[in-house]
Amino acid sequence: MMKIHAKSGMLAAAVLLVACQSTGVIPLDGNTFMVAKKDGSPGLGVSFSTKAAVYQEATAFCKVKGLEVKTIRVDTTPARVAQLGGTELQFACVGAQQAAQG
Repeated sequence: MMKIHAKSGMLAAAVLLVACQSTGVIPLDGNTFMVAKKDGSPGLGVSFSTKAAVYQEATAFCKVKGLEVKTIRVDTTPARVAQLGGTELQFACVGAQQAAQG
């Protein structure tokens, strides 16, 4: 009986670790990229920390190139009962002047 509970606990921990991982930056086409992340914990509503995390990852990616993030599209899925939420950001890396123009 104890082995079953231990295995269930390890499985739950593995699912949570996978759920909160980012896709990393994925090239789409040209100078367009995407990064997405599921919320790390169940709850209701939108996780602003997940949204902030995808923007931080995109910013770090563009900063290495000496550029800034220009948002093309951001989709935020609120968490619901038995479903984790998440955020997907499509972006381009642009010069400071282009980023300011929106």
